[in-house]
Amino acid sequence: MAGELYLGYRAIVEPLRRIFRPRKKGKAAFLENYGPEGLVPTPPSDKAMLVAAGRCISCGLCDRLDGQLGAIARQSYDGVSLLPRQYARSSVELVHARAAIEALEPERYRQAESVCPTGVPLVQLAVWLKDRLSRVRVQGGADRGDR
Repeated sequence: MAGELYLGYRAIVEPLRRIFRPRKKGKAAFLENYGPEGLVPTPPSDKAMLVAAGRCISCGLCDRLDGQLGAIARQSYDGVSLLPRQYARSSVELVHARAAIEALEPERYRQAESVCPTGVPLVQLAVWLKDRLSRVRVQGGADRGDR
């Protein structure tokens, strides 16, 4: 009996509901479903930056020439190697690193970028992270702040 009622609902009520309240599609539907969690669409430019960040082998050479080590609070920033290894991996977690990302000065990573054995574009990555954080805030709804 319950199964028949459910099928009746799906056959009659649901189509009428769709007529009067059409579903969002594409990017709007994605943002409605996943935006509150901090997930944003990943355009091809983001995919290219993620591939570049993925080249990091965690050697630590860039940290020795980090122009911002000591300028950003140590509890939120432990060196430029965090950019490709931690911050670039998930837009959901960017809000937790907000203080460090907002304090980034990309041009101060030129020396660190020059010693990277795999050619991770640290300056470009810092600019991209700042942009991605702003997109998470705008498209992802309310800024959840640090937990």
